[in-house]
Amino acid sequence: MKGFNRFLSAYKSILSVIGSVFFITFCACVLIQIIARNLLPSAPSWTEEAARYTFIYMCAFGCGIAMLKDEFVYVEFLKDKLEEKGLHKLNTVIRFVITIAMLVLSLFILFKAEPSFVFMKFRMVSTAMQIPMQYIYFSQIMMFGMLSFSGILRIIMMIRDWNKTPEEIRRERELEEKGEVK
Repeated sequence: MKGFNRFLSAYKSILSVIGSVFFITFCACVLIQIIARNLLPSAPSWTEEAARYTFIYMCAFGCGIAMLKDEFVYVEFLKDKLEEKGLHKLNTVIRFVITIAMLVLSLFILFKAEPSFVFMKFRMVSTAMQIPMQYIYFSQIMMFGMLSFSGILRIIMMIRDWNKTPEEIRRERELEEKGEVK
């Protein structure tokens, strides 16, 4: 499992770095827009569009990380109550079922709905930047692809950690956060 943990760490790092680049770009576009609105006679029109598109890609890369770290929004009080009563396995089963449902849904969207939407036959471009919209819509393919791949990795992680206590899992996550891969 050492190789799997290193792969997982590298995958998270890649998604984090690319997502961070889009976040910084998003912040820069918004900052330019704010400064231009206050100091110039007119603000450049491309900044609003660029901010929107970088935000979309930032979210696409962030979904994969959220799936791996199990950081999607769910009923926190239910999780706490189950673990408080010593029902860690039931909590794990519930999270496993939710992860499988998300995986099935993202795979369905990835293969059935998105290709016809993203790869349109006619050419559309964005109004201000004249970017072909296929590049913008491709973020959806990337998002559901990374969500599916991260879902598979998350299922493997859950199977691997089946016999571990919540404290052991928390300790391992803290080590991962510090960069000390086991």
